[in-house]
Parts: sequence; structure tokens; C-alpha cells
Amino acid sequence: MSHRRTRIRLALIATFPTVLTVPVLVLLAAYGAVPGEVLQAVPVALAVYAVVHFMRSGPAYRD
Repeated sequence: MSHRRTRIRLALIATFPTVLTVPVLVLLAAYGAVPGEVLQAVPVALAVYAVVHFMRSGPAYRD
């Protein structure tokens, strides 16, 4: 497995806990407890988080 594929997988795995909140948000939006725009913002936020995680895990990133 290449280093790039590993970085992509780790970036996607890092977003998994946030993905678990999507069904809760759908339920809350159905009951009107949160605005529907929140559901549109979650995929964007997940994509941005995954890209940031991917970029930070590259060869230039060191702890």
C-alpha cells in the first residue's frame, strides 16, 4: 500500500466520529430542533476536515 493511500485512509477514518452525528442531526432537523442548513454544512465541514488532515499528515508535517 502506498504512503498516499494510507494518508487518505487515515484522513477518512479521522472523520468517522463526525459522520456518526449525521443520523442524529437528520432526526433533529426532522423535528425542527436544528435548521436544515446544518445538514448542508456537515458534508462540507467533513470534506474540509479530511483535506486538512490529509495535508497535515504529509511528509512535510512533523510533530
